[in-house]
Amino acid sequence: MLATCLLIVWTGGRPTAQTPSDATAQANQLHAAIVNGDVESLKYWLAIRHADPAASNAAEPNVTPIERCLGLAARVLDARPGETAGAPPVSLRVLQEMVTLLHEHGARITDADREHFSGPVTRWYDDAVAPEPARPPSTPEAAPVAAPKPPAAPPPAGEPTVSLETHPVVITTNPREPCNGSGHTVYLVNHTQLSVTAKVTTHDEAASGANSSEKSASYTVDPDSPWRLGCDTTRDGRRVSYVLGRWK
Repeated sequence: MLATCLLIVWTGGRPTAQTPSDATAQANQLHAAIVNGDVESLKYWLAIRHADPAASNAAEPNVTPIERCLGLAARVLDARPGETAGAPPVSLRVLQEMVTLLHEHGARITDADREHFSGPVTRWYDDAVAPEPARPPSTPEAAPVAAPKPPAAPPPAGEPTVSLETHPVVITTNPREPCNGSGHTVYLVNHTQLSVTAKVTTHDEAASGANSSEKSASYTVDPDSPWRLGCDTTRDGRRVSYVLGRWK
């Protein structure tokens, strides 16, 4: 029994429960990321820290993250012609990204919530989260004859093999985890549903009068289990960069 308990503690990876103060702190960070238009921070709190996508912050217990996005969008969509006072610092494009992220993590607005917003705002929301319509099957008579596409050139050596539409494996910096005085922690994040092995090359900026160093290593990362690569600065303040290579 003791061995089983130790194994659970060792392999758990994430706490199974949060205290109310932890949940409130995460909700505050989630709302702050929206107000600041920080999409990467929002991804971090949703995908890595698993914050509740429908949680209200401490200051406004009746406002969910999606409602906050819609409130910022309303300041643009409901503005009168020529009205610029109080314009939000977050663009509609960024708000659309954040609404889509929240929707992907299970956040929704109710019919009662919709009554607080105008028609243009709710239509903008519906367009942002609507799935792409399925293309109807083409018939042989109606199908146009398309010219064959040339084969795609293989990516150059060292260039990440990542889709142009999605980024299932990424290297990201956590702005809220400082390290080495002036830097922040860097993670290798796997957004797929399978374990992947990725090659990462680390470039260490040269000190005065010395050559820069470079080393490569392979990491196996499980789904939703980010791998801590290190810091983006050395202890003496030199920059460190991480380049994602091929992964499979």
